[in-house]
Amino acid sequence: MPLGIKQNNNLLYLTLDVWQDLVFLNEQAYPAGYFAANIMNQDQSTLQALIHYGGAISKEAEALLDADRDTFARLLPQVRSDVSALLDVLWTYPPFCFLDKSGELEVLDQYCRENMVDALMSTEAPYRDFFLHYLAAAFAIPLGIYHFVVAADYFERGYLYRLKERNETFFAIAAHDCFTSDDFWHVMDTLPLPDIEKFTVSPVMESTYIFARNPTQKEKMVFVQRIRFHRIMSFYCFDLMNGLHHGHAPCVCQNCERYFLTRSGHKPKYCSGMAPQDSRLTCRQYGAMMHQKEQNKQHPVYRLFSTRTNTIRKHHQRGKISDELRREALYLAETYRDRALMDNDYAAGDYVHDMEQETLYAQARARLAQEDKP
Repeated sequence: MPLGIKQNNNLLYLTLDVWQDLVFLNEQAYPAGYFAANIMNQDQSTLQALIHYGGAISKEAEALLDADRDTFARLLPQVRSDVSALLDVLWTYPPFCFLDKSGELEVLDQYCRENMVDALMSTEAPYRDFFLHYLAAAFAIPLGIYHFVVAADYFERGYLYRLKERNETFFAIAAHDCFTSDDFWHVMDTLPLPDIEKFTVSPVMESTYIFARNPTQKEKMVFVQRIRFHRIMSFYCFDLMNGLHHGHAPCVCQNCERYFLTRSGHKPKYCSGMAPQDSRLTCRQYGAMMHQKEQNKQHPVYRLFSTRTNTIRKHHQRGKISDELRREALYLAETYRDRALMDNDYAAGDYVHDMEQETLYAQARARLAQEDKP
């Protein structure tokens, strides 16, 4: 059997198969720490929408507890509408975006039918407890995501970001220092409803073993740890700690400022996603290009080129030279720059003379005069 099969993931519980430095969700493999890093990239507007719907569902669930039959029947369609709206937003978040939303909607539709009112109000029927548990999860999950995002962001920016080495030992020290810090827990205690889905370094989970085919050698079988989580905070906290254990950690891209997962001992500055400044380049490519430009600025050939071309543009802006002379002088400056970069003897000799301001203008005027001859 393949890893991640028959996990039956849904709103009430999530399951991961853990093998080496990988986790498997619904038969798909992800590096340890993947979900903890990627949940950090949700924008504030969708997160606020999630919390809004969760709060509305909490109030409705409280009202259902003491409602008479008419009130219960009247509230049920609104509950169905708010849970459906919450699912629409939640299913853009990992890991839910990898699950089957249609199954959740089927459960919702089954319990929110008008002919279910009596069963849901009866304390003797099993439907009531399940339905209230379902609504409690819909309320708690948004808070869990919000609390985890704040905690993980604090951890990365305050501790992981400044590490000189990125391996299990350094990650363990950083985690210990952060999560035993009074300042960290003060921040956690100031969050809305801090005791609901509180960040933890000891996630609660159920663990067992299954037998599965080795993902790299199909003819062999391996023991695989299967872990089930009943709380969303436990899911993300486990994934974060499991990632750190294997040398994987969240990191902020210095270009797009999105989180990505590092999986080696060195700290890359940029992610492999598309650069917001240029859709043709990844952030790594864009960062390398900008780094090269910064280095170029310090090169003697580029420094002289920059000085001369800036003066040419200023002379044109002040009306001292024509637009034609500006273009021709810039063209010559670029030509001499490229030649100097390819020819060290020219760079050390005639390049400085050719790039003198008056020499450039004289050569540019001569070229323009030659072009004007019949």
